[in-house]
Amino acid sequence: MAAAWEEIRRLAADFQRAQFAEVAHRLSERNCIEIVTKLIAEKQLEVVHTLDGKEYVTPAQISREIRDELHVCGGKCGICFLPLDLEVINVDLLHIENRANDIVKSEKTIQLVLGQLINESYLDQLAEEINDKLQETGQVTISELCKAYDLPGDFLIQALSRRLGRIIHGQLDQENRGVIFTEAFVSRHRARIRGLFTAITRPTPVSNLITRYGFQEHLLYSVLEELVNTGRLKGTVVGGRQDKAVFVPDIYARTQSNWVDSFFKQNGYLEFDALYRLGIPDPAGYIKKRYKSTQLLFLRAACVGQEIVDQVEASVEEAISSGNWIDVATLLPSSLSVEDVGILLQQVMRSLNKNSSDLVFTDTIVVSEKFLSSCADLFSDMMQQKAEKEMKNNPVNIITEEDLKQASGLENSYANKKDKKDERRKKATEGSGSVRGGGGGNAREIKIKKTKKKSRKDADSDEESQATSTGLNKQPEFPFMSQEEIQDVLKTRMQDCPEELITELAEHLIRPLTKTYQEVVRSVFTSSTSSSGASRRQTMKDLQEEFSNLYNNVRLFEKGTKHFTDETQTNLAKHLLKTACTDITNLIFNFLASDSMMTTENYSTITSEVRTKILGKLPEDTKGPLTKLHTSLNGKSVEDFLLCLDSAVDICGIMVKKGDKKKERQVLFQHRQALIEQLKVTEDPALVLHLTSVLLFQFSTHCMLHAPGRSVPQIINFLSGKIPEDQHSLLVKYQGLVVKQLISQTRKTEHGDGDTTDNLEEEEGADTIRKELQEITTAIKDLVLRPRKSSVTEE
Repeated sequence: MAAAWEEIRRLAADFQRAQFAEVAHRLSERNCIEIVTKLIAEKQLEVVHTLDGKEYVTPAQISREIRDELHVCGGKCGICFLPLDLEVINVDLLHIENRANDIVKSEKTIQLVLGQLINESYLDQLAEEINDKLQETGQVTISELCKAYDLPGDFLIQALSRRLGRIIHGQLDQENRGVIFTEAFVSRHRARIRGLFTAITRPTPVSNLITRYGFQEHLLYSVLEELVNTGRLKGTVVGGRQDKAVFVPDIYARTQSNWVDSFFKQNGYLEFDALYRLGIPDPAGYIKKRYKSTQLLFLRAACVGQEIVDQVEASVEEAISSGNWIDVATLLPSSLSVEDVGILLQQVMRSLNKNSSDLVFTDTIVVSEKFLSSCADLFSDMMQQKAEKEMKNNPVNIITEEDLKQASGLENSYANKKDKKDERRKKATEGSGSVRGGGGGNAREIKIKKTKKKSRKDADSDEESQATSTGLNKQPEFPFMSQEEIQDVLKTRMQDCPEELITELAEHLIRPLTKTYQEVVRSVFTSSTSSSGASRRQTMKDLQEEFSNLYNNVRLFEKGTKHFTDETQTNLAKHLLKTACTDITNLIFNFLASDSMMTTENYSTITSEVRTKILGKLPEDTKGPLTKLHTSLNGKSVEDFLLCLDSAVDICGIMVKKGDKKKERQVLFQHRQALIEQLKVTEDPALVLHLTSVLLFQFSTHCMLHAPGRSVPQIINFLSGKIPEDQHSLLVKYQGLVVKQLISQTRKTEHGDGDTTDNLEEEEGADTIRKELQEITTAIKDLVLRPRKSSVTEE
């Protein structure tokens, strides 16, 4: 033993000498740093630089310092505060976080929560503090603990759940896992709830009790359901776990049920408002639950039993079979609203397989079809009398009279803006108008093709669609009576009907009565047409003759326009389209419109607006070609018009035969004679010039010409070389005088009458021109009326 101590003393002395001995060779600081850096690069040494760069710290030392600091802090410390607390280590926060994560992974007793290291000892201490508070207050909430200890709720619930019954003497609410309470707290609450709800004798909202007595909501509902299910509390909770939940005691429910059963048995219906007043928050659900096996009809604000439904159904069926009407509201309780009565009535009508939209009026009155028919029959005699009166007042132009007035008003307003020269040309064109006598060589054989008539329903729908699309037919064609007039008649004939029923009956009847009146007018129109058919121009013979004359005139006039240049020829074609071509178009439109009672006595008065209206009434197969024919009148080519005319007459069933030269010569002769007769009686210089020019053109070319007054200069130019030079010079001189006279008349109209020198000179000049015209007029007429000389062309 002594030897051992001697050895120890000797070694200690050697160690002391070594410590105090001078070193022969020392490493500099730079060499040490280089050596450490080399070892770190070769991964033979694992150290961490301090923030000042003068020291190295091993990771094990950092971990040891973190554990020591966690122990010092009582088991909870924040990682972000460790660099301040570990001043000895003095390393970057990143290295501390890495070592903290390694500690959490290696040790199960330490956890990292929201940047804080927490060990089990801290959680045990936390559980003891929570237990002390729980025993003091009876309950604690997780939300309060989260604020107090700065920890997430899920973590707390998980940590505290493992310590329930061991450290914490309480239980976690299974319905609301955010509350921990003790058994004593639950027992105290159960006793309060049991006593409070036992004393309740009428329906009471649960939310009011929670607010007034400070119950924990989820705990109250759980305990209340337990007490009700075990039978300790006699009552039911209506509305579930909601704000509208109501506790209804059995004693009140029995009284309530007895009243509901008694009322339903006596009256056969239940009002939802009455059940609301009894404290039943969901009347419909209550009734369905209580009367599961009873057949009920649920309305908006009430429900009725099958007895009331059967009573209404029997009364309605009796009224329908007897041809009368019945007000269902008089059979039902007065407390039912009009809306509920209407719903009940619709259900009854469905069970009877009746259309409620046609038989139910004012939502409560059922009217039979026989009754509706009897109401309509009241107007039969009135319809016949009104239709006959209408036919007497307007035998033919029933529809288009007003349209013609409107169209003529537009034309008059436009015509008033024209000067006297336009009026002269209009008169002149009348002299060269079409001659409708005789049947030309191109006379057409007329064959009327019967078109399939539409059903009443289709016709009505067509009329409605055309009325809305074109806007030309906004009102019924033949208005029978206004709604107010129909109401007056019904009030006079049916005095026992209520005023509301009369009003809706009139509104219901006005449409079918108007449609029926259209048929009555049509029948009267047809009968009057058949009785006076021999005298009307729309008969087969008259139509054939009229169409043939117009067609031959158009074809021969179109041949005459070929002798002129393009511009003059275009103007003549436009004039022909506006006159003779329009006449033949109006003739066809007037003929087809007779089926729709839209004819007029004088078809030449039909305007473009009236033709558009007639087009809207025609069938689709006829409408297309006639629309093209109507449109071609606004064009510049007579040939295009004749092509459209051929298509139109084919659709209408009018067949055309080719003419011959004999008939053409006859038409030419009749046209020339008509112009000559007009020339003999006229004294108007402008009209004399116009008629003479047209007749000379026909003499020289053997072609008819239909020209406006403004084309007279071009006709005279054309006659140059066609007639002797002296006749042409006389014609040109007469033309110049006519122009001067028209200019003088225009100036006089513009400046008015006066005694100024200029006006006197103009009057003297006008008198001179008038005298010269009177002197030459006879010579101009003789160019045509005297025995005809040979023209230059014939020579």
